[in-house]
Amino acid sequence: EKALAVNLDPTIYGSFAEIGAGQEVSRTFLQAGAAAGTVARSMSAYDMRMSDVSYGKAKRYVTNERLQQMLTGEYEECEKCIRETKGDECRFFAFASTLAAKAYLSDRECEGWVGVTYQHEAGQPRSTVSLHVRMRDPTAEIQGEAIGVLGTNLIYLINNTMDPYLIATFLLDGLDLNDGIEFGRLEIDYINFEGPAFPEGSWDPRLLAMRMVQLRLANAVLLEPDEETGKYRQVVPNNSLYKRPLIVQRSRFAPVTNMHQEVMEACQKRLAKDLEEGAKPILQMLNLQVDDLTPPRKLVETEQKMKNMRAMVEGDLNGDGHIDLQELEAMVGDRMKKEEVNDIFASLDIENTGKVSIDALFSISDASFVAREFIDRFAMLEPLRYPVLISNIRRTHKLAAYLRRYTNQKIAIAVGGGGFCIQRALFDTNAYRNTEGGMLEAFGRLFSPGKTQVFTYPNIGPEGDIMQATMPEGPEKLLYDYLVERGGIVPLETEYMSLSAQDAASNQALRLGSTEVRELIRTGSPDWEQYVPEEVVDIVKTRQWFDRVSHGEVFAKTVYQFLASL
Repeated sequence: EKALAVNLDPTIYGSFAEIGAGQEVSRTFLQAGAAAGTVARSMSAYDMRMSDVSYGKAKRYVTNERLQQMLTGEYEECEKCIRETKGDECRFFAFASTLAAKAYLSDRECEGWVGVTYQHEAGQPRSTVSLHVRMRDPTAEIQGEAIGVLGTNLIYLINNTMDPYLIATFLLDGLDLNDGIEFGRLEIDYINFEGPAFPEGSWDPRLLAMRMVQLRLANAVLLEPDEETGKYRQVVPNNSLYKRPLIVQRSRFAPVTNMHQEVMEACQKRLAKDLEEGAKPILQMLNLQVDDLTPPRKLVETEQKMKNMRAMVEGDLNGDGHIDLQELEAMVGDRMKKEEVNDIFASLDIENTGKVSIDALFSISDASFVAREFIDRFAMLEPLRYPVLISNIRRTHKLAAYLRRYTNQKIAIAVGGGGFCIQRALFDTNAYRNTEGGMLEAFGRLFSPGKTQVFTYPNIGPEGDIMQATMPEGPEKLLYDYLVERGGIVPLETEYMSLSAQDAASNQALRLGSTEVRELIRTGSPDWEQYVPEEVVDIVKTRQWFDRVSHGEVFAKTVYQFLASL
């Protein structure tokens, strides 16, 4: 239906170039009917030399560089050959993909690039949408089918909207997210929009990354500060993490503290000791967890999203763009107790107006509560200039598995400080209820390759005394001792701590973690500032997150769950 709708639009016309995973996108449009109204040509230059004839030489062929060469070549060919006959009112486009699909007797990663360049209005310069995808189906044939759905969605969406968040929302429409493959059939871990259809300020790479994780396009998206602009941008993990030793610190960073920085630097010193001469530089990375902002899979499937949208519109009985308590109760129905609905509404009605904006509840832009919460958390991290991995990956062994896709070097998971309890963080048996083999299977997956370690930073007590993190008790203590003996868990010695951290006379600023700092903010104590990096203090003060915490209005877990369900 989508391909036919595009084919029946007389204002858009273009070409398709697909390498790897078949030619399923052009096939979809050719078989939909009325293809002569849309398809100028469809080609696939599998031979590298033939591809070079069409698009020029490339160092590597499954890259963003090659995708852009293909898009430019196809688009310019349309302009050169058929502009005169089609006229200035026709909007040209070029779709391209360069993919490494499942190959015979090969276990290479199945990934690649998909994109479209097009005129959003007649006579305008072209705009471009570029995606990096990973294909998880077991055969090239069904990988091609999935790419066919993705490409069709992409062309349909750019022909109907210029909202980057809306385009991302429906990219995987028609692909079952619950098909038994852990990460879904396709992962889209990088999206970039450029050109006049997407002017500066129309989208935020940080918020888009969070939406990609929320919508299950990917379980993680990596961002790095741009050297020229200083702003954070999405990057492809294949490139940034390739064969790099890694240090990863996981948290919700609400807020980031001096201890986070101290732990990172101490782990850097410890990991450097183990690296061979000539190894690539260590990459220090923060893993910003947004699992509390991520809805269950079933709630992000297209049918459910559309149902939620209709319910929200119908619930706004007077059409003023706001929901009052009675309207919210009617919309929720018997899914929640009346007292729960009242509590949630009271939390969301921050200005005590008796109503809540639909945009604040449901918008996929920066107008929503969830978006503002995320942007506030991210802004507090930016002065530290670390790469940030946005993820909904809850378990440490699954994070390690994700990172090992991209590097064969040592990975150090950095933990500790701020009253850290290793029993709660790693040895809580309840946390592994959904893992078939429980804690033992999880630890086997975490430590089995021998290149993943957990570095535990000592705790600093209220008086500045240094002590190891609280140990597990009972049978878990035996497992802990075994993992320490085998080098899986590495308690950091004081020699790796900074000199100021080692001395009780100077380590006051390192004695509290995020939880304790939030409590100081909530009670109105100005002392919180000494526990947060100096360059972060002013940023924290300007965020709405700070206003909510300081007024005791932090959302309860049930509120986040309700917002995520929308």
